[in-house]
Amino acid sequence: MKHLSTPSQLVLRHQQRFDNTPLLLVNAPDAEVADTLNVVQCWHFHAGYAKRWQAYAPQVMHHFGADAPVYDAAQAPQAALVWLPKEKQLTWYLLDALRSVLPLGSTIWLVGENRGGIKSINKQFPASLAPAQKIAVGNHSLLLRSEVVETLSLFDVQQRFEYESLAQPGQPTPLKLASLPGVFAFPGIDAGSAMLLEHLPSWQQGRVLDFACGHGVLGAWLQRQAQQLRVTYLDVSALALAATAETLRQNGLTGECVASDGLANSLPQFNYVVSHPPFHTGLATDYEIGKQFLRQVREHLLPSGELWLVANRFLPWPELIEQAFGHCERVAQDNKFAVYLAPAAPDNPEEFM
Repeated sequence: MKHLSTPSQLVLRHQQRFDNTPLLLVNAPDAEVADTLNVVQCWHFHAGYAKRWQAYAPQVMHHFGADAPVYDAAQAPQAALVWLPKEKQLTWYLLDALRSVLPLGSTIWLVGENRGGIKSINKQFPASLAPAQKIAVGNHSLLLRSEVVETLSLFDVQQRFEYESLAQPGQPTPLKLASLPGVFAFPGIDAGSAMLLEHLPSWQQGRVLDFACGHGVLGAWLQRQAQQLRVTYLDVSALALAATAETLRQNGLTGECVASDGLANSLPQFNYVVSHPPFHTGLATDYEIGKQFLRQVREHLLPSGELWLVANRFLPWPELIEQAFGHCERVAQDNKFAVYLAPAAPDNPEEFM
């Protein structure tokens, strides 16, 4: 059990408290809990979790998306168990969604790491739910219990978007960004991505991958400059991909949105990859994410391709890029971020596909 997340370990230590109730699990990282709990449905918004769960527990109904799950009345969950996300706004979003699918009086369990904010959650708890009661403590985590006091007749993702405009030189109108709670830099753009936009070339043709796309700002910015670009938007988050799709719609753009925890072999090769890559797994800093991304992205670049990324300048990205590409150029930096360029070292010029 030690390989499970600490909140999952706490849940299994207190499995008797769930009394074999048919459960809807939300944001659950560890599919092994299905061996013990009566799980009838899972709501995933992390592509990696969804893939593992679907392989481990195919008998469970699985829902991957930003919208609230729907279910067959014959397999309706009677309670929900939520692995608390690190973003408070996303917690309130999820609880609203659950109020639209669970009956009045249904139990909602919340589990999370102590350092992830679960201890202070009652300070902002909505009146539509009963105050969260502490049920169990251990494994550096906390298990809380609440119930639905007021149901919600409709949960409409379209009404949950927040919009911001970003002035774009050379364009007659600003770039309109759509975002949802839990999406990186919600609801706008972070300083690192803004720096990268200042230094990206204006490519006129070719394939572009916006890796860890968030609300799609990098790819949409490039695509507005050259409609001939074919842009793929990839993110692990269902909420990010929903935001990207809305960003594209707002700006009259089209692109392929891919849900993936990393770069799958099925993806094509690209002329350019742009990214403000993540370096956290949950609450912990995880450099293995960067190492894996760089190993994979080198294989998905055409021989004449280029990787452009921005990252915190105090993180070891130059060393990681050197290991993967053999060379790394620091294009720009300030007191917090740096923009890096890694050409794929062409042997022969490659035609745009």
